[in-house]
Amino acid sequence: MDIGLKLQQLEARLARIENSPRLSHASIDDTSVQVRDSNGNLRGLLGVQADGTTAVNIVNGPPPPAPSTPILTSVLGGITASWDGTFADGATMPLDWQRVEVHASTTTGFTPDAATLQGTIESPQGSTVVVVTDDLVYVRLLARSTSGTASAPSVQAGPLGKTPVVADDILDGIVTETKLAAGAVTEAKIAANAVGTVALQDAAVLAENLAAAAVEVGKIADNAVTGPAIASSAVSAGKIAANAVTATTIAANAVTSAKVAAGAITTDKLTVTGGANILTDPSFEGAYTDALVAGSAFATRDPAKGNGSPSSLKIDSTSGTPAFRSVALTAVPALPGEQFHLGVDYWVSTSWVGTEVSIHARWEDATGAVLSYGKVVTTSPVRDTWTRLTGTVTAPAGTVTARFRVESGSATAGSVWWDNAAVRPVLGGTQIQDGAVTTQKVVAGAIQTAQLDAGAVNADKIASGAVTTAKLDALAVTSDKIAANSITASKILAGAVDATALAADAITGKTITGGTITGSVLQTATSGERVTINEADANKVVVYDDTDRAVAELSGLGLGLVGTGGALMVLDPDATYPTLRMTNAAGTNEAVLNVVENTPGSANPGLNTGRFTASGFTDMKWRLFMGEDFGVIERIRDGTTTTIGGRVALNDIRATLGYINTADSTQNNTLFLYSGYAQVNGGRLEILAPASASSALYANAASGHTGNLLRLLLNGVEKFSVSKDGNTAIDGILSAGNIAAGRLTITPVVNVPTSQNVTGLNLKGTNIRVVACAATSVPGTQVLGVGVNNQSSTGFTVWVTRTNNTATVIEWIAYGV
Repeated sequence: MDIGLKLQQLEARLARIENSPRLSHASIDDTSVQVRDSNGNLRGLLGVQADGTTAVNIVNGPPPPAPSTPILTSVLGGITASWDGTFADGATMPLDWQRVEVHASTTTGFTPDAATLQGTIESPQGSTVVVVTDDLVYVRLLARSTSGTASAPSVQAGPLGKTPVVADDILDGIVTETKLAAGAVTEAKIAANAVGTVALQDAAVLAENLAAAAVEVGKIADNAVTGPAIASSAVSAGKIAANAVTATTIAANAVTSAKVAAGAITTDKLTVTGGANILTDPSFEGAYTDALVAGSAFATRDPAKGNGSPSSLKIDSTSGTPAFRSVALTAVPALPGEQFHLGVDYWVSTSWVGTEVSIHARWEDATGAVLSYGKVVTTSPVRDTWTRLTGTVTAPAGTVTARFRVESGSATAGSVWWDNAAVRPVLGGTQIQDGAVTTQKVVAGAIQTAQLDAGAVNADKIASGAVTTAKLDALAVTSDKIAANSITASKILAGAVDATALAADAITGKTITGGTITGSVLQTATSGERVTINEADANKVVVYDDTDRAVAELSGLGLGLVGTGGALMVLDPDATYPTLRMTNAAGTNEAVLNVVENTPGSANPGLNTGRFTASGFTDMKWRLFMGEDFGVIERIRDGTTTTIGGRVALNDIRATLGYINTADSTQNNTLFLYSGYAQVNGGRLEILAPASASSALYANAASGHTGNLLRLLLNGVEKFSVSKDGNTAIDGILSAGNIAAGRLTITPVVNVPTSQNVTGLNLKGTNIRVVACAATSVPGTQVLGVGVNNQSSTGFTVWVTRTNNTATVIEWIAYGV
């Protein structure tokens, strides 16, 4: 066995297996594919899951990065903890991120656990959680992946406690008897001549008994003014001194609606707050959304498609007739005139056929009957990209319930995905008197960007230094809020702008110079003829034609090209030398050009054709290989050492042309060409010359040649030869141009050499061969032939020695007689 050739074949076969297309014609039938890391740990399940569903399930994922430090704000009754949607050290949000947990404790340096959990933030853009507490608390954030793996805790923030309650913060009825300490109201607290409520009968104090401005602060004891103690109209405006009535002088429930004149309470006496997102699972990530779509024939939660989050809500719009398909997100009580701000990200497939996509409120009366719809809608949706849809709707007369839904309208084909939905109550601006809301009347954190109209806050309305980064929600400042050319490079900190801060299509028609783009997909278009980089986070460059077909790929596996007919060419650089593989459109046959390194530093090219059927086999191919100081082209079975057919081999000492059958060596026939001579081994040479004046077989030896001109043997026994002088020998008998042959009989003396002369021949330059006749030879007889080369001899002598005196026949042939 040729060990070098065998190793070369094994290397070629291994390279072919390693570089062959994987799962090009595969399916997963009633099972799942396990994805494991380099250490064998299970990382994911693709296919049928343990509960019978089919999905891509990520498990045992690596810990996500730690979230950024929480932002704390004091409010009545506790604090708010906000996450701005970023991670510590500028880390990028992983694809398997699921939520951020908010943990709070009165102990500094605490470790987050189930007892410290206060709430979760499901949106990748960040949000705020209210922590109800009477004590100073510390807050830390914890991120979790879809497989439940927790990150390291964030940097601790705090301590911080609730906003202290002052007089202006006390609401009607908030101070009751139980809120006053025992003995808090004593005689010492009552001014001289003041009359407490216990000394007054109902309606005892009349208007005529009070002097103008008689009722002053010092004249009213705590809780002295109650409804039953004051006669109707007894205390008029003229009887009360300025600032005489304060919150501490009014008993609980003393001021009722009957005691308040129309228009007496204006907005400067009220604290106004805005509404938060009332949806439970706005990003459609968890069990709440699964419950929404349970049993639906067309709605599902899609765990593989989201806008800044793993999942989204999907509505399949395929229908035989135009159909409105919707998913109800939530329902809340509502009154006529109430407003709600609605928003949602949508993705419409290129195959979608319909009239509208919307997020809307279905207004219902007390019986559940539908009054109308308040829609935020588009009739020409953007295709194949995430797009935001926002607007405000108002409840009509008779409304009791608002039912909020997302809907694909009058559609027959395609799908629509939804993510990052929002439903927020809106306080109408017409309900607040101009100038009534002042800075001291606004609770910290009450006004967010969602409560501001575009352009509502002008530069001259903001004090110098009033707006700091801590006062801005994540992504609160959008491009339409920023004046042209107002943000320059010198205003942006290094690393401050990351991927989450840029809107889709934010950079158009611009040149990016220097820097590194990390964790992104670059593409010249979203569909059709285009080039993409790092698509699906696969670290490759893909070229598509105008039919969305991938026709070229550059990746760690090499360079791949697909022709218009489907033929494939792959250049793989991963071996010691690159390999070029050319595959037909059906993927059933291929030719390979490769280079192997038989010894360190060598470069030996080889070409293997595709398989074909011949010689009784379906896996025959031609192989051309040029090794170190040798080359061969042969017809061989793929993946074996079986060679059948013509073969050419070249090396430093000979050239070989032959027919080889390694399965049956009796068929081998080889022409060997050496320096100075040629040899046919294993076959016969047949010359079928055409009619010609030339010789059918021509041989010409150079001057000085000493050997025979022709020699023929059978099984090693010479049968015919031609000497350099033209003398021939046929079957061992010499002959010449003039041949003299003869026969004589010698009767020898027993055991005595007996001779006989042959004369009458011109033996000059003659070779004589004498043999005993085969028919009369006797075993043990010694026949001595005498060769004569005597210029003057005219004959020769033959002698015989035998063990008996039986006659022996002698034959001779003389050449040159």
